[in-house]
Amino acid sequence: MSDFLDRLDPAFRDVIAADGPYLFDILKSDVTAARAALDAMFAQMSADLPEYDGQKDEYHMPGLDGDPDVAVIEYRARDVLYSDCTIIWLHGGGYVMGSADDLSARGFSSLAPVVSVDYRMAPEHRAPAAARDVCAVIERVAKNRNPRKIVLGGPSAGGGLAASAALMNRDRGGPDIAFQLLIYPMLDDQHDTPSGHMDIPPNSWTRETSLHAWSLYAEEGGASPYAAAARATDLVGLPPAYIMCGDLDLFLDEDIAYANRLRSSGVPVELAIYPGAPHGFNGFAPQAAVSKRANASIRMALEHALS
Repeated sequence: MSDFLDRLDPAFRDVIAADGPYLFDILKSDVTAARAALDAMFAQMSADLPEYDGQKDEYHMPGLDGDPDVAVIEYRARDVLYSDCTIIWLHGGGYVMGSADDLSARGFSSLAPVVSVDYRMAPEHRAPAAARDVCAVIERVAKNRNPRKIVLGGPSAGGGLAASAALMNRDRGGPDIAFQLLIYPMLDDQHDTPSGHMDIPPNSWTRETSLHAWSLYAEEGGASPYAAAARATDLVGLPPAYIMCGDLDLFLDEDIAYANRLRSSGVPVELAIYPGAPHGFNGFAPQAAVSKRANASIRMALEHALS
């Protein structure tokens, strides 16, 4: 762990070194309590920000082939740069926590209307339920709105789900997706890489916590590509992608590997790696210099994809 702390950007040191109880340790024993703790943390972050002054609508879309309806929250800023496009946003939370009421979704709504998906989570619902929910939203958005472009994106588990849903959408012959925005995506249920064995402090997303989350989420017979996109053997024909990760993230090597496999399959991909940055860095410390660079890069990638 000393190597991790030596390489850690000082802007993140206070958060990473804070005393417990640790949210992700709670997750390993009590999912309900961990969800409540994460919701409380996001509520505090939201309280420190100006009130969202755009339009926020909550409604449901029909599920796929008899699946339950899918709850979504749509965010639309007062002034939208690309009102004829749609961003379908998938929240993070290890496939077991989080909600569609997401701060990042609000932030991107000045670029295009954002449909944030309250997909089914583990342990109540194993994969591929979440990917099916996303595909249902993709198909309904394409049918009802006929947007010029659809972007699929999210952070962490949301990024992993975006990748899995892009695979499912391709295999179903679904609507065209213009772009995948994969922010430190959670792609590989095995984490059998050098970064996957990194000694990470308990206040960040560790291998032990991640493998526990995967054990709740992936199919009982083993993860399919619709749970863990790293399991896919064919990446041809997927949408262009932007992949971002910090170099102190458990997911670093699997994200680099996925980017390289996309590129080898003929898929345009941009890969951004930020030194000294742990998992979720641009969210919990957005004022850090490296976070500002990362967030500017994400926004530029989105603008380029939508333009």
